[in-house]
Amino acid sequence: MISQILPGNVNTKFLQYLYKSFLVVLFVLIISSFACGKEIFTINTADKPPYSTEFNTGIYDQIIQGMFKNIGVKIQINHLTSARSIENVSVGFDDGEYARIAGLSNQYENLRIVNEKLIDFAFTAFSKDSSIRIENWGSLKDYHVAFIRGWKIYEKNVKVSKSKIFVASEKELFQLVEKNRVDIVLYELLRGFDFMKKQKIKGIVNLNNPLSVRSMFLYVNKKHGGLVPQLENELRTMKTNGEYNKIINSFLK
Repeated sequence: MISQILPGNVNTKFLQYLYKSFLVVLFVLIISSFACGKEIFTINTADKPPYSTEFNTGIYDQIIQGMFKNIGVKIQINHLTSARSIENVSVGFDDGEYARIAGLSNQYENLRIVNEKLIDFAFTAFSKDSSIRIENWGSLKDYHVAFIRGWKIYEKNVKVSKSKIFVASEKELFQLVEKNRVDIVLYELLRGFDFMKKQKIKGIVNLNNPLSVRSMFLYVNKKHGGLVPQLENELRTMKTNGEYNKIINSFLK
């Protein structure tokens, strides 16, 4: 071992030299990485289709890719579990995370919100009867209703209805209304459209006036706080130049 061969003072100086050399090499590598444009901004998500897909073709995926492309930043999208997705960004292991409700910076002090919404997450009623009018949660009192077990917003707010059925999947959910076993099924707007499109379901419509709407946002680690104004501006630009609506409308057909 070096410590056995070299005198104590020589050994200390040698180790200090190695340490300083290591720092210099590391610094050069970092600078070279930026200079060559190889720095990758890693963004996590736990969302599912149609909002995010394994091939990064979902609604959020396309919006996020457009935002970062427009500011000249290369990204890598990681698909993780919900808890790990946001925790990795909070500790700085990854750089960004989508899509989350507003206010999470109070819970995760290292996160900074990109304060221009990606989309509104609309908790919606679907039915075969397009004449049904939904104004609020109380509007459900005259109907037989179904929703997926575990959707807390529905479990909490559907207080009164003719009947209430819990199911385990979207497939079971839409089968109930197809077979006229319920009048209304409750689901998220674009997820409902996506499922019916894939399953070629006809004759079921979304009822006007969503029961609840929650805006969803991109967050970044605080070390990237300087990018926030640029990202907000780019998202606004996408909304005004038609690029944003083109992405959304492709999922509504």
